[in-house]
Amino acid sequence: MRRSLFFLAAISATLALPAVSAAQTAQDAAEREAFFDNIQAPNWLGTDIEHTSIKRQQGGTCWSFSTVAMLESEALRLNQPMSAALREAKTELDLSDYYPVYWAYVEKAREFARRGGENARFTDGGLSHDVTWVVEQYGMVPETDYVVVEDYGAMRKELNGVLTRHEEIGYWDEDAVVAEIREVLDRHLAPPPETIMVAGRSMTPVEYATDYLGINPDAYWEITSYTNIPMYGRGELDVPDNWWDYDGYYNVPLDDFQQVTNAALDAGYSVVFDMDWGDKGASWNGAGLAVLAPDAAPGGPDQAVRQADLEEGRTTDDHLVLAVDHRVIDGYDWYLIKNSHGTGSGRRGYVWVRGDYMALRVLAVMVHKDAIDPELAGRLEG
Repeated sequence: MRRSLFFLAAISATLALPAVSAAQTAQDAAEREAFFDNIQAPNWLGTDIEHTSIKRQQGGTCWSFSTVAMLESEALRLNQPMSAALREAKTELDLSDYYPVYWAYVEKAREFARRGGENARFTDGGLSHDVTWVVEQYGMVPETDYVVVEDYGAMRKELNGVLTRHEEIGYWDEDAVVAEIREVLDRHLAPPPETIMVAGRSMTPVEYATDYLGINPDAYWEITSYTNIPMYGRGELDVPDNWWDYDGYYNVPLDDFQQVTNAALDAGYSVVFDMDWGDKGASWNGAGLAVLAPDAAPGGPDQAVRQADLEEGRTTDDHLVLAVDHRVIDGYDWYLIKNSHGTGSGRRGYVWVRGDYMALRVLAVMVHKDAIDPELAGRLEG
């Protein structure tokens, strides 16, 4: 069956929404207030994990914002002289969030052409491994060398139009498709620089990422926990944003999944969460909390419920964020996440995610492999 997916986001965005009465709105507000009233959540936003300021994404680019934020934290952790110099200068490390978006679009177009539009996906969604792959192939640049797009919606419409034309004529020459996609990206973003100046030195984006920042893309592992992948093996997380069918996720039991996350944060490593943000326990985030609704998992989240919720569509892959702290309050794990919806959302841009929500609605995490218990890491590599 032909399954061309690049236009689905645009179609779904235009669907008519049902009218909501004032009474229903008031009922929802009362339900939301009652839902959060008795939750004893952390009431601070402090963290020992150095991280950069809250940003605001455009479109479905959370995968880049969250993973670039992790790389910023990692560069500060790995390059202490640079971190100290930035503090002394009272400035912060700011890497380009749209540089990975540019190259991911190029590679999505290439993959779309290779598949002739069959079972192919071309949207602005993505996952953490897209960023680390881009860094490996194309490097990274500071925000000042690759500025923010002004009209992301217009750019996306033009990009989709390129593939629509190729579908209509059935012409899938890879070089031609990529050239047309890059022409649009170059106009709306910018042609990516071949060299940049940093601290008085000229370097390529790859040299900047690896030599100057100290980032090794291979050091970042994605961990998941589902029963359709062999435990302690590797496999594919079958979600729409896995557009190139990446099958390198390490799969562990749920207890290990949570322990890896807790240990990493406790040791000072930031962690990317690939999570469901549409569940009402998170989408009611005016409170700055993400907690399972009472009817989400009456018996508590466990491996079987987690699997069923993914397979039956109650857990969806729709947002990525950066976890920068872990606390335990009244026996509950809590994770402070840095969101990319601007400082006007949540708690000045942050949200506290409770452990039950993490266990059920976080599909996967990305973490530096050194943060993983050596025995577990050895078992996964073996």
